Amino acid sequence: MCYFKIVLTYFFFIISLTACNRFVAPLPETENPNDNWRMAGANPARTSQHAAELALPLAEIARFKLSSAAAQNLFVYNGVLFAPTLDGKLFTFDLATQRPLGKKKMPGSHAGTMALQNEHMIIAMRYGKETLLHFNLTERKKLWEIDAGDIASEPLLADSCVYVSAIYEHVDAYYLHNGERRWQFRATGQLHASPALAENILIAATDRGKVYALHASTGASLWEADLAQPILSTPVIAAQHVYIGASRDLIVALELNTGAEKWRFKTEGRIFNAPALNDSLVIFGASDGVVRALRQRDGAVVWTFRATSGIGTSPLIAGGKIFFGSLDKNFYGLNVSTGALLWQWTLEGRVRTNPIVWKDRLIVASEDRYLYIFGPQENLGTN
Repeated sequence: MCYFKIVLTYFFFIISLTACNRFVAPLPETENPNDNWRMAGANPARTSQHAAELALPLAEIARFKLSSAAAQNLFVYNGVLFAPTLDGKLFTFDLATQRPLGKKKMPGSHAGTMALQNEHMIIAMRYGKETLLHFNLTERKKLWEIDAGDIASEPLLADSCVYVSAIYEHVDAYYLHNGERRWQFRATGQLHASPALAENILIAATDRGKVYALHASTGASLWEADLAQPILSTPVIAAQHVYIGASRDLIVALELNTGAEKWRFKTEGRIFNAPALNDSLVIFGASDGVVRALRQRDGAVVWTFRATSGIGTSPLIAGGKIFFGSLDKNFYGLNVSTGALLWQWTLEGRVRTNPIVWKDRLIVASEDRYLYIFGPQENLGTN
């Protein structure tokens, strides 16, 4: 484990992403893979759920100042936290020691996001000549870079393929090993929502309210639905159903295999962030400041919680608790079954970066350029 961290330190202090093709590699996975947070939503289905039970109250055990606000998503692999920023930097931190490992510019100094799988790091960007890149950390080099169109969503890495929704009306699958396009699907409307995957079915959604189910191996259309509202939030898949929030006032449950509508729920606020799901609930926040938990089977309201401003993140379910950030600068922890407030922390800025968990640590960032790590009080430190 120590050698892995030393190697990552070399990786970020010596190797520039923009000037050199070579990477210094991490070791193969050395800890529980369930502790990793490799992609937005934690997994290809984007459920934002983790088994970790965090003991409350949590304390702020470390805080780091970034070069700008963090991007919407953070990532963890083998105890290393990856934090992309909106000014095109990539910061890394050793979570065990709560120390920075390094900071480097993203390719072309453009803001981007990423996905990780074993030794593979995929970086996706909206701007630049090449907008999709694959770095193999074991082989210590950049394997390929391609023009995949303008990508304003999160890449999905699964089954030796990279799936992306590009803004200008196309969804693509690329072979991981060489970057060749496996298939392309032309959509109606721009795509800002990230794709989700389960049961070899890829779900994509557009700004014109179209929802597409595609065969993940071929790109063939299996069904499509029209919600008649722009969709900016990422769909989530669980228990043979797709759950999607439309940006005006709607969340809908569709059958994964047919697209048939199971139920719909109208909100009093707009939905910009993906919901989180456990075995029985779908939980989402809206611009009206309310977090709502609905029963998956019928869309009935189980509980609601009101913050003092719009909800700025997707929720994170960690064991029996749920965490989310708000534009009121507060970070909340609730009982996932009842919605009762269990814990609250005021940050220095509005919270728009989705929280993640690693072991007994809760990690989030705020718009004031700070990255926060919360954990048991006995781990208190200063940075």
